[in-house]
Amino acid sequence: MAAIGAAVLSAALLAAPAGANVLSPEAPQSPNAEDINTLYWIMLIVAVAVFAVVTGALLLAVRRYRERRGVEPRQTHGARPAQVRVAAALTGLAAVLFTISVVFTERARDLPASGPEGLQESSSVSETTSPPATGNAEPAASQDADPLQINATVQQWLWRYTYPNGAFSYYRLVVPVDTTVKLGLVSTDVVHGWYVPELGGKFDAVPGKLNNAWFHVDETGTYHGRGSTFSGSAYAAEGIEVEVVSPQRYETFIREQKRGIQEAQDAVAAQIEAGQTP
Repeated sequence: MAAIGAAVLSAALLAAPAGANVLSPEAPQSPNAEDINTLYWIMLIVAVAVFAVVTGALLLAVRRYRERRGVEPRQTHGARPAQVRVAAALTGLAAVLFTISVVFTERARDLPASGPEGLQESSSVSETTSPPATGNAEPAASQDADPLQINATVQQWLWRYTYPNGAFSYYRLVVPVDTTVKLGLVSTDVVHGWYVPELGGKFDAVPGKLNNAWFHVDETGTYHGRGSTFSGSAYAAEGIEVEVVSPQRYETFIREQKRGIQEAQDAVAAQIEAGQTP
């Protein structure tokens, strides 16, 4: 048993980081993801500590009161004061964990203001569009927050993102760096889940109701996620990609996207006027 234990410990210590770090969530890239990550580690450490204490107590009891050859095992009963103290300690621990959970959950709902390197309110593309539905599930925003509103509409099994200037894109969401982005999530058919681990928790898109998600990324890059709720036979193909770029690149992207959509619509309208089938 000692040899097996030593072999398992050696394998765990010498394993590659990606293979050994199976319990760790993705590295957070947004403040709300950092809060969720911190809460995860607190709960995990407490759970491991409780498991160790309970397991140690059981092993100690088995060792102390086990039956030996020629010796009758000693019978013992727990005293009521000891039981009350243990129950009070566990109740106190549960209350502390509940309070910590509420604190971190509320922190994860607060929208920070966009940073100095992000998209500014004076941008030429900062016109707003009305959300596709109404609802009550909206994160609490501070007064100085100035989030970029983007609407995300999903149907089996594809996400469509509508930008403030009316442009839209499928599957890939492009956002500016150092900018608080607020997503208005709504579904046209069944319940879907929007989840990018590095950018926050799991958010539901519900038919006929607006839910909101948000994130704020300080570095450019591309982040991948998937639907977090089973939504039908092709659920596995419902991918999510978020590309964080500079504000200038973001503005260029949505202008070009808007122009390309308009040109395509004009071409179809011209074909219809000419009596041709698009």
